[in-house]
Amino acid sequence: MSGPAAMSDLSAGKTLEDTLVDFLQGLRLADIPAETREHVKQSFLDTLGATLAGTAAEGSAALVEQVGEWGGHAQSRLVGFPQRVSFLDATIVNTTMARALELDDVHEMAMLHPSVSCIPTALAWADWKGPVSGADLLTACTAGMELVCRLGLTPTYHVAGALHKPRWFSYTYQCGTFGAAAIVAKLERLSRDLTLDALGNAYSQMAGNQQGIQEGVLIVRVQQGLSARDGALGAMLAKKGITGGRRMLEGKFGYLNAFCGGEYDRNQLLNGLGTNFQVDQISIKPYPCCKITHASVSAALELVEQHDLKPSDIEEVTVQIASRESWDEVCQPVAEKRRPKTSVDAQFSLPFVVASAIVRRRVGLDEVGAEGLKDADILAMAQRVLPVHDTAAEKSEGRVLPMPVTMEMRLANGKTLSLWKRFPHGHPQNRMQWISVEQKFRECAARARVPVAEKVLDEIVGMVRGLEDVKDVRDLNRLLTEDGLQGR
Repeated sequence: MSGPAAMSDLSAGKTLEDTLVDFLQGLRLADIPAETREHVKQSFLDTLGATLAGTAAEGSAALVEQVGEWGGHAQSRLVGFPQRVSFLDATIVNTTMARALELDDVHEMAMLHPSVSCIPTALAWADWKGPVSGADLLTACTAGMELVCRLGLTPTYHVAGALHKPRWFSYTYQCGTFGAAAIVAKLERLSRDLTLDALGNAYSQMAGNQQGIQEGVLIVRVQQGLSARDGALGAMLAKKGITGGRRMLEGKFGYLNAFCGGEYDRNQLLNGLGTNFQVDQISIKPYPCCKITHASVSAALELVEQHDLKPSDIEEVTVQIASRESWDEVCQPVAEKRRPKTSVDAQFSLPFVVASAIVRRRVGLDEVGAEGLKDADILAMAQRVLPVHDTAAEKSEGRVLPMPVTMEMRLANGKTLSLWKRFPHGHPQNRMQWISVEQKFRECAARARVPVAEKVLDEIVGMVRGLEDVKDVRDLNRLLTEDGLQGR
């Protein structure tokens, strides 16, 4: 469906919601360009890697214990654990683990994590309701992720300048709820009306806010699982005849009015829908920290490696921040950001991750975990990282993302080094190739709560790269269990 055709649908009497459902229902594997399929499969493998690492993350075992206490039918497997739990509980747990370590992919302009509520939901549903082919799963995930990306782009939001208004909510959670509902509706082959009900039911449960990020607490991770669960539940309720609000986007109290104040551009949803895929613009993250910080981390690594700098060579690092959104989220209050108390704090601290890059020449899970939080050298260097809010460089209109940064390092020998950085590794303008995506996947798997056999990793990679040819996705789910990962 092209952009002009979609707009003519609206003028012919179709609602915005009708047009989106037509896209969701009509998308077939043959409609997805080969390059786009490859990008979605890269996100698929990347999400699995993030989930494997997340099996050992703080809070994951507690969540598994909690869903076990709830009981219920054994429908879907948990990644990295031996249990089967209900489909909805598996969706909560697997999605939470995928988001737990800030390793999951990002769409910068949409300001959200697009895959994390979609791919674990699809896998859990396939495990319960299979057999499901890899082709059908790939198509459903592409449709849901595309909806998530476009919904994130639609609100008129200013990251800087006089028109900036801080968000109380996160597009990741809200749009992810719609994405999960869309995927389950497509896999269930719900009718047009029932798909509208599914999205309406999902909207009725929508939640998720930024307070957890402010306080550095674990609910940041679990909110992702809850949003995916709520979207999936919305679709399942629709299947049982529970009707939902069908103007869930543009209705008087629909998402774009209630959450976004009626300030949005429907062209972001419709133009090129089905032909120009926003999933092509997804970034895969090389560092387990907020994407806002990646240009700064990349600049620091480039400078210290190019000039072979030791921490003692550097007296001060100034980072020019040209976005109020970025300033508020990862730079303030600076005294607290320089001494994070938790891993979540560290992941959302520009001074801390820049200091980690300088001291250790890497920013990995150790650096933002308990080990890094206690590293006296990193903490000392963080005191010398000075974020500066460059209001003169702010752009008042639209979204200036990814956030470019200018970094200056003042050295002990009196010299000053400067670097402007916009597109760090992983961005669509500096894309990760398959070899890098696979390397990240294997590094994540090495952090799983159980040892993972090399032959199993090879098999998972092979299945994902050839997902269109997989006959039954439950074969992939089996590999992802505790026994499967160990080759038993």
